[in-house]
Amino acid sequence: MFNDYKTSNVMKFIKISFLLLALLLMCGISSAQTAKDKLAIKETTLNYIEGYFYKDAARMEKALHPELIKRSIQKAKDGTEFVINLSASYMVMRAGTNTNRHAANPDGAIESKVEIYDVVGNAATVKVSTNQYNFVDYLHIGKFKGEWKIVNAFWAYKPKLEKKQ
Repeated sequence: MFNDYKTSNVMKFIKISFLLLALLLMCGISSAQTAKDKLAIKETTLNYIEGYFYKDAARMEKALHPELIKRSIQKAKDGTEFVINLSASYMVMRAGTNTNRHAANPDGAIESKVEIYDVVGNAATVKVSTNQYNFVDYLHIGKFKGEWKIVNAFWAYKPKLEKKQ
């Protein structure tokens, strides 16, 4: 009787140990994949923002899903607000013809800050800003046919600092 109880506990221990080992292995594989994905997401984001700054249409095109829509809320001179919509083909063209007229220092280097807020399956949410531009982009990036591509972009100007009197 005592041996049956001891054998039963040993078997439970072995089953639980194997279950825990399997869970640990799956978590390790999952986090390794997430780390690899995060590097690819960052690369996509840098191809987008640095492709624009360096006038590299190929980098921009590599970053974008063909159905990308880039939006922003703008104000007309009379104060009327409206939404502007830009396509992937427009962004690729703009990257290739960029004059950097809005850059803080067109001849200087660009320092990009990429903040990956969330990654779930084949979807990621990212914020990117730079030392060169007075705006930020909020990006929705999707894994499409094995590659991370920007599907949606929403950009906004950074608030102007108020001068103290």
